[in-house]
Amino acid sequence: MDTKLLSRLDLLADNTLSVIFERNRLKDLKLDVEKYETNIQKNLSQLKDGIQQLEQQLSEEEQTDTTKDTKVDEDKLIQLQLKVDKLEALLGNQTDPAARDLLLGNNHKKSPRFTPIDTSQMENSQILQLQQRIIDDQDQDLDHLSEAIRRQRELGLMIGDELETHAILIDETEEMVDRTDERLRRAKKKLDYVGRKVKDNKSICIVIALILIFFILVALFR
Repeated sequence: MDTKLLSRLDLLADNTLSVIFERNRLKDLKLDVEKYETNIQKNLSQLKDGIQQLEQQLSEEEQTDTTKDTKVDEDKLIQLQLKVDKLEALLGNQTDPAARDLLLGNNHKKSPRFTPIDTSQMENSQILQLQQRIIDDQDQDLDHLSEAIRRQRELGLMIGDELETHAILIDETEEMVDRTDERLRRAKKKLDYVGRKVKDNKSICIVIALILIFFILVALFR
């Protein structure tokens, strides 16, 4: 399997995740997210095509070389597919139960539970094999639990980042409001000052007018 292609796709998935977070943030602010939508859909298309190509390569390797252990590659491919599924869940309706289960890591298949087995008629080798199967299943369950906890932690961190971003935006908005309020107060003071000046000038004009009227009357009655 092309490990370089796998690495590029994994990096592309991480980059797409950050783009989706930015798109969701802007969408919450009622801003235009069209260019983000186009970029995200393009990345998802590349990821799906790449995964399909890797699956085909892995299938061909299994057919041509039956002795080769491809479990590690299969696990990596499964993890990449899970990343893509999470991206689509984040892009869509996160209140949907299926999407929420996917984000929380609750969508794995449950391991089958063994019913009590009578081992009295079994040979030691068979008992050991049975015990190994039980241990393997328990390990698998623990791996699933660990993966679910890890994903919940990642989701918690992502939500924390979103909240921190919103808190920063709120702080910036409050600062802008405070600055605007300060400007309004200064403008009001200037208006009050101009108003007082106008009143003072009005009084002076009245006094001058009265003096002029007085002199006119004196001149008329001489």
